[in-house]
Amino acid sequence: DRWINLKPQGANLEVEDFLSMRFANISALLHRNVTKQYLAQHDIGLPEWRVITMLVRYGSVTTRELRQASGMDKGQMSRALRELEKRKLLERDADATHELRQVLRISAAGNALYRRIMPDARKSQAALLGQLTLAERKALDSALRKLKALAEEAPANEAERKRPARKNGSRKP
Repeated sequence: DRWINLKPQGANLEVEDFLSMRFANISALLHRNVTKQYLAQHDIGLPEWRVITMLVRYGSVTTRELRQASGMDKGQMSRALRELEKRKLLERDADATHELRQVLRISAAGNALYRRIMPDARKSQAALLGQLTLAERKALDSALRKLKALAEEAPANEAERKRPARKNGSRKP
């Protein structure tokens, strides 16, 4: 295995060995074969489900705060919010501290949908995790935490970091 016999500077790694590729593939498989199954029963997509879970967890938040917490891009977030608002699963209010900003919160209907989906979601996730031994779950959790910390410490974009700042301090072209 190329991970076990890792050569200096990853010279033996192929694209399919890259962590990002393996995580993306596993994520797609989990979504297609696990998550999509219980979400389809409730006629909701993954982006909308992610927004609902974040609103339940964090309460009233701005769109920016929600996007940062979820890791979703602006377009995906915008489409999910439109769909949820159309279905009356979330509510928007003007932010009293900023005239252009809006505060989002889960509606009663959104909360009810969340309560209907979560037992299935938890059951599916527990079934997957239950296929791993306790030692495997501990090792996976530890490795994921470490990789997350390393990714958070890494420069977001090496080229961006090296680009000289403009007079106003901005790095945008």
